[in-house]
Amino acid sequence: MKLAYRVLIATLVLLVFVFAASAQTIKNAKSEKDARNTAPTVGTGGSMGGPTGLFTVYDGQVLRRGEFTFSGAYSNYDRDPGDVDIMELPVSFQVGVTDYFELFFNTDAYRGIKVNSPANLSSFYLPNSQLVLGGVLQSGPAIVLAPSGPGAGPLEGLSIYRPTGTQPYILFPYVGGTAGSFGLPFSGPSFGFPAGTNATLGPPTAGGDGADNFPGIGSPFGSILPGVVFQTACSNGAAQCPAIASAPSVFSSRPIYLPDAPFINRRYGESAFNTFTFGGKVRFTNVNNPVGVGIVAYYRANYDNAGSFGGFNQMLGGSSAGSNRGDLGGFLFLDARVARWMNVSGNVGYHWNGDVRGDFPGGTFTLLDRPDEFLVAGGIDFPVNKYFQPIVEGRVLRYVGGRTPNAYEQHPIDFLAGARIHVNRFFGIGFAYRMNVNQQDSDSFDEDSSRSHSVVLPCNNFGSTFGTQGESCSPVTVTRTIAGVPPGFRTSSDPHGAIFQLWAGRRNPRQGEIENKWANVTALSVSDSEIVLPCPGTRAPEGTCNDSTTVNVNTTAVDPENDVLPITTPFRADASSEPVQMFNGI
Repeated sequence: MKLAYRVLIATLVLLVFVFAASAQTIKNAKSEKDARNTAPTVGTGGSMGGPTGLFTVYDGQVLRRGEFTFSGAYSNYDRDPGDVDIMELPVSFQVGVTDYFELFFNTDAYRGIKVNSPANLSSFYLPNSQLVLGGVLQSGPAIVLAPSGPGAGPLEGLSIYRPTGTQPYILFPYVGGTAGSFGLPFSGPSFGFPAGTNATLGPPTAGGDGADNFPGIGSPFGSILPGVVFQTACSNGAAQCPAIASAPSVFSSRPIYLPDAPFINRRYGESAFNTFTFGGKVRFTNVNNPVGVGIVAYYRANYDNAGSFGGFNQMLGGSSAGSNRGDLGGFLFLDARVARWMNVSGNVGYHWNGDVRGDFPGGTFTLLDRPDEFLVAGGIDFPVNKYFQPIVEGRVLRYVGGRTPNAYEQHPIDFLAGARIHVNRFFGIGFAYRMNVNQQDSDSFDEDSSRSHSVVLPCNNFGSTFGTQGESCSPVTVTRTIAGVPPGFRTSSDPHGAIFQLWAGRRNPRQGEIENKWANVTALSVSDSEIVLPCPGTRAPEGTCNDSTTVNVNTTAVDPENDVLPITTPFRADASSEPVQMFNGI
């Protein structure tokens, strides 16, 4: 039923845009001699598709009044951390309201996300997540903010190690569920809970760094996402290590998340119609100017969010980032027709991304303080003729602003190369190769840069058998310094992606070549019909003839193109050396 609602929303928006695209009086028609055609952007991976442009770069053109386009595309691209492969089917519609302003709508008809390195992401360590470790499906080892009981526990507020397999499976919103044993006979007394009980998860408390705190669930740095343990060691040296003797050897107290889908906890997640984007594109310079300058602005709404179990469950499948208020985006675009066969486009943009908030016992809390995005992109297209248009693009995305710390944040850099085939002015196909140049491979880690992390083990047993809380079991603080690629961290190896696009719509007729026609003379009058000259040496009797040797000629002329008519000297009316009176077409 949810999918039906989403399809209905998208259909109603498209119908509104279609009715807004009624044909209008054509002004500022493009020249038939111009080989360059327009098509919608595909977007994805940072930029929003829909406005006129290249594959992901907005150019300086807008649809003319009464023009419109439908677009459907396939887009595959890669993101880190997590070595994630994302496939989207964006659908968009755009309509020209005036010759300088177009509206557009975009939605993701389908989204599939494949996570190749789940152990690299904090979302796979949530209480309703499990990993295959040692051939067994179980909860992964994690670093969490210590549970907080009604009493004063000795470990409350500390960064705590949660051993492998000790967190029972608990559904969202987690709060009130058991936090497990932490490898102890009973974890309760260590965190202020009664003897003979295990600690419980939550409740959330207000945080000071954007996201709130989730005791027993999230990282000590805030948010609902826990820290990640890449490798563990057994403190007693035994081959079979009980949880009480396990210790983290490579770990991060800060969470690790993918900004595109921060809560995904499935190796492959599918969703549909999750984001709805409404926006406009305005051109400031004259439409006949070879330089185009303007702005693109839009609002992106997320259908799924943490306000309900169903919404958060969709986010666990990678549907969206889940901002409750939605996201705002703005771009400045510039393009220049530097030659008949080449056009250069550039963009600078910013995304104001909303935080993810949800309802829990005790109120509404922020699950994640999402980063904002600063985007820079450029592209060159080559309109070889009106049928074929090669395109090359490059784009950089930087995560900026206050945000939940991301231990292995990776800023994507994309390169695209492809072409569009315009079957005619209003219909065509496009295809491109896409590469994440800045994938998180071994070269992404600086061998000279080290990271230090500390964590408290609630109880560490140095004996050879499973111990009890007592003399052989006491809290231990572990500190590790990591340089280069962390042992146990799986680097990325597949940066390749692709784009395929199909679009169709309506375009205003082009202006053909204008023939410069001659002016039409519609009226002609003369002051005299003839001039009579006397015989040489004689003079005609006064009054018998016109002594004037000048004839006044008046004419009316009309130019078919309303061109200004020049002043001309048509002929001489006598044999003298002086020209007759000149005339102007009226």
